[in-house]
Amino acid sequence: MIRSLVIKVPMALALVAALVLGPGSGAGMAALGVLAAFGAILAWQVFYVNAGLWVPTLYRAPKPVAAVAITFDDGPDPEFTPRVLEILKLKGVPATFFVIGLRARSRPDLLVQIDAAGHLVGNHTDRHGPGFHFQLWQALRRDLAACSATVRTAIGKEPVFFRSPQGFKNPALGDVVREMGLKVVGWQARGFDSIEHDADKIVRRIASHIRPGGIVQMHDGSSLAGPKSRQAMLAALPRVIDEVRASGLTFVPLDTLLGVAPYR
Repeated sequence: MIRSLVIKVPMALALVAALVLGPGSGAGMAALGVLAAFGAILAWQVFYVNAGLWVPTLYRAPKPVAAVAITFDDGPDPEFTPRVLEILKLKGVPATFFVIGLRARSRPDLLVQIDAAGHLVGNHTDRHGPGFHFQLWQALRRDLAACSATVRTAIGKEPVFFRSPQGFKNPALGDVVREMGLKVVGWQARGFDSIEHDADKIVRRIASHIRPGGIVQMHDGSSLAGPKSRQAMLAALPRVIDEVRASGLTFVPLDTLLGVAPYR
């Protein structure tokens, strides 16, 4: 709450000044300029996935390391999650799955499979709905707590890692995440595989953006309003792994990369 006031109070004062002074006056125009500047800062802190004003966002290792971590969002999916697990097993790669609570409750066995294979499970909200970013504190607490409870029921551990839908974070979400002791995880490279149907483009995007110590974001499921097929992701995943390794980097678990315990 207090952090957001650092931006919101100057915006409110600038708006009042512009209205009182009149937009045609020099002082009024200056006030509008201040309003626009602080509005841009507010938008950047909400929409830039790795922004950290509301709450710190982890998107790379705290120190130089020749390793990366790979993560998957929007599952578990009964068709695609098992196939992702097969590829990861074949390639010997650890991963973190940021799951949607609603989907996890319908297939808790998939969370058990993820955990049994040595991968991590994180919180990706309970419903991943389009209205999530417009909720306030109480609704956000209920949503995040429901997802965490679902994970705890399935595998006996409560997740610490949290990723917001699309990576957006408003001030209220920042307050709730800090209150709940969750650690927000962003990413350094993604292939837009939630909407991309060309595996070559997915591979090129990730390979061109990943750096030592970074985090890769992919999707084993679809957003509740998005396309359902993850075929392009499945075709790209083995090649992404090979490209990353060819660059001299190894894959490590997310908690190892970040130095943060993944569960309570």
